[in-house]
Amino acid sequence: MTRLLLPILYLFLPLTAVGQVSVRIFAQSRPVTVIFTTESGEYLLDDGNPGTLHLLPGETVAVTRYNDDVVYRTLSGTYGKADSLSFEPVTGNALCRLRAPGSIEQDKRLDGALRIKSFPGSLLVLNITSVESYLPGVVRAEAGKYGPADYFKAQAVVARTYIYRNIGRHALDGYNLCDDTHCQVYPGIIDDSVITGACHVTSGEVLVDRDSMLIVAAFHGNCGGLTASSADVWLAAYPYLVSVNDPWCSFSASSEWRKSLPESEWHKFLTMKGIQYGEESALYSASGGTPVRTAGRMAGGKTVSSEELRSYFGLRSGYFAITSAGDSIIVTGRGYGHGVGLCQDGAKHMAEKNMSYDRITGFYYPGTTITDIKNARRPLKP
Repeated sequence: MTRLLLPILYLFLPLTAVGQVSVRIFAQSRPVTVIFTTESGEYLLDDGNPGTLHLLPGETVAVTRYNDDVVYRTLSGTYGKADSLSFEPVTGNALCRLRAPGSIEQDKRLDGALRIKSFPGSLLVLNITSVESYLPGVVRAEAGKYGPADYFKAQAVVARTYIYRNIGRHALDGYNLCDDTHCQVYPGIIDDSVITGACHVTSGEVLVDRDSMLIVAAFHGNCGGLTASSADVWLAAYPYLVSVNDPWCSFSASSEWRKSLPESEWHKFLTMKGIQYGEESALYSASGGTPVRTAGRMAGGKTVSSEELRSYFGLRSGYFAITSAGDSIIVTGRGYGHGVGLCQDGAKHMAEKNMSYDRITGFYYPGTTITDIKNARRPLKP
């Protein structure tokens, strides 16, 4: 009996609250130089050598990658070279501003500590902060600036669930998460009382399934009236990521869209998929012009998924119908994004109708419950 149970027991680990998270900053642009400025409070700059440099408000340090080392210089003329640098806050109100010269990414306003070292082709800049300090910026970036409090509460619970489930996503790189869309977008510390309040009220709350396992907290912009099943979109079935009829998002401008494709581009795609001209009728005749969600569309013995079409042609969603119109292919669709999980437009409208955030998450993730992170478990692999 024991020999049979061991493989199952080691599939999952109990999850206790992770107080801190390390986030790679400027993960998209990967700069070779960053400019650190103390905005408030005080920091200590430690380069691994005896003694530390005390940084007061307004002081600036330029850090540049040099082979396998980093070099730094302050405006006052202090400079040095080290394997890595550490900027440690020494006052409770310490905030810094980080800029990447020449990058398209905006400056970051950050709390917590910074670790900077050389990385292949760039600097590796890590922000060591608490999950709850990190969360409001994520919610603002992913959910937008405007909406009722319960909309942001729902998004906070979803984003926090994502953080804890994916806390080891970049473990092999030496940090937890990145600030790009690969993980969740993080613009830095924000000043927004509604969003920070929503995060504070829901502090520590996450979504779990019936086995107390943190869920795959998928979300998207607009489902077009019908969310998608994860089994159809990603070929990975979860009992809480199923198709749900959604009457709440139809008011949004994102609920319907239309795109015209040149017939030549359409035929190019068919050729790439090994489908002969004239064999593709099933791709746009089966739906009769009414948008449908489907995992695959049969054509000439081939299977072409709606997600493949969405990605290749830059469609707004995988919920559409295709019709032929002379020398053009007309795609008529609904929604925005992959369609799995929480529909942000729908969630916002539900909150505007005075529905609570737990009711919103329960609607989009059926069978799940909200609990404290101390009561949740995390799979070894996200």
